[in-house]
Amino acid sequence: MEETLELASFRGDDDPCLVAAALACRVCLSGDVEWALRVGDFDAEVLCRCRPCGDARTVSLTADQALRLSLTADQALRLSLQAS
Repeated sequence: MEETLELASFRGDDDPCLVAAALACRVCLSGDVEWALRVGDFDAEVLCRCRPCGDARTVSLTADQALRLSLTADQALRLSLQAS
């Protein structure tokens, strides 16, 4: 199976719900995702695993995105939907 490179789709200053949505499961669309940040000398990535379906993936990050996740590492990112 060929692995594809996935890039995170949030900005460093985005609202927490947008960050959570960017890391949500791409298979079942659940926001209940466990993640772990890995930062190297020249790159960063987040390892995501969906709790309900078990899908796991690695998402590449920019420096701003890695900083954002490092600042929220102790807080759970919540995907909250509000009716308009």
